[in-house]
Amino acid sequence: MKEKRPLIFRNYIRWPLVFAMIFTVLLGLLYGFFIDPVASSDVTLKCVTYEMTGLYCPGCGETRALHALLHGHIIQAFDYNLLFPFVVIIMGWLFLVGLTTLICRKRVMWLPETFPAWLGIVIGVVVVLFTVLRNIPVWPFSILAP
Repeated sequence: MKEKRPLIFRNYIRWPLVFAMIFTVLLGLLYGFFIDPVASSDVTLKCVTYEMTGLYCPGCGETRALHALLHGHIIQAFDYNLLFPFVVIIMGWLFLVGLTTLICRKRVMWLPETFPAWLGIVIGVVVVLFTVLRNIPVWPFSILAP
């Protein structure tokens, strides 16, 4: 009896997804490389949280950090958003896992099946603490502001 593959592994779905994933990421990287959010702030999206409250969210500065990172300015990327380079590493890994899984029709890269509950709690605490601390307008916390 032939093994029934998941719908996502069928060629008429799988290959358009592979090309859509690659196209979307390349488009985002090209946008991040060529559009300087510091010089042309009218082209980039404004942070809704900052516009409404005047407070920095955990994602504030990520567009500038992406632009800096794509131009090889790693320290400046950390300066815009301290968490962003770590997010890029995690998102890049997840993208590669998804892409290779689609291409090979099975998981070939490591990704844990489950994450422990404490890891979610630690990540949540770090994000909340980062958000609170970057909004304190006193040195050394002001260093965390974008």
